[in-house]
Amino acid sequence: MRNNPLAVFGVLAIMIVIAGGVILYASGFRLDLSQGGFAKTGMILAKSVPDGAKVFLDEELSGATDSTIGSLKPGSYHLKIEKEGFLSWEKDVEVKEELVTSVTALLPPRSPSLTAITQNGAKLVTASASGEKAAFLSGSKLYLLSLNSSFLGFLRIRPQEIATETSDFPFSKVTRIEFSPNEDQLLLIAGSKGNLFSIRIGATATGVSSVTTLRTQWQNLVKEQRADAVKTLEITEEFKDLALALTSVWSPDERKFLYEKAEGGKRQFWVANFTDPLPVGDETNRKVLETENKSLKLFWMANSQNFIVIEDSTVSILDRDGSNKREIFTGTLAEKIALSSTDLAQVIILTSISSKSSANLYGISLH
Repeated sequence: MRNNPLAVFGVLAIMIVIAGGVILYASGFRLDLSQGGFAKTGMILAKSVPDGAKVFLDEELSGATDSTIGSLKPGSYHLKIEKEGFLSWEKDVEVKEELVTSVTALLPPRSPSLTAITQNGAKLVTASASGEKAAFLSGSKLYLLSLNSSFLGFLRIRPQEIATETSDFPFSKVTRIEFSPNEDQLLLIAGSKGNLFSIRIGATATGVSSVTTLRTQWQNLVKEQRADAVKTLEITEEFKDLALALTSVWSPDERKFLYEKAEGGKRQFWVANFTDPLPVGDETNRKVLETENKSLKLFWMANSQNFIVIEDSTVSILDRDGSNKREIFTGTLAEKIALSSTDLAQVIILTSISSKSSANLYGISLH
């Protein structure tokens, strides 16, 4: 029996149509009868820390985090992410044709716990530029705090003693601690005197003949490092001076920097973002926050996507675009400094539990 050419042709035509439909579907096209054909769509990838949260799209339950919401027509959608026992997160997100809009919601617990990291007091808490370590003084000892060491599956901070004071350089007179640009040394400053310590157990002090000269050398090295980053990231002329300025604070991923400017008697905090490619819905230059509070401080979190905000006696978490400000602590702060562990398990502050106790480092749980 001979094959019917028309039947063979028909089968091939159907297969081609099906294959074309699959390709169009995989490319983000969906059948839209109202337009009489296929329409381009986009999707949202929703994540959360911690995971397992509910995702609501325009007030309707869409699923859980760590999954995508597909077949969305281009436009603006209201996204809300909730998990029992945690503060919710919500914002309007943009969906564009054939692109994935990715969001990660940091969900602080409604009742975070405080865990003591030090017992004998702490002062002059100083974070490194990378956010991976910090240093502080406690009595007559100098300590290093690793922010990326894990213990039993979660971060348990264990300060490491680096050095003990000497009679000719008492730590009680130290007013400032600085990390070297390579974060392998610590400079302790007391008036016009300075001692340099390498970051290792039992480090011995090296006297600094001129604190001003050493700090200038370090600042020049930071500028050289930033100049290399400017070239690598292809930062435009408009932002070069800001990128090189020592007052600008670079994010841990070294793709963004935070800078401040004054406008109408108010302080404005902006983020310049040179991530390539720029995430969907993001901007190269975005205002994060505006305030009249002269003492307000912002600190990058380890994920480079959130900030810790210290405003008077309140500590809050803020998204990088200035949305979703959620309070996690209110109380006395001995120093306006906040650190985040690299796994985002804790925000670390310096506070006192009672008026009679000395200030110690405490971790505010985020998981």
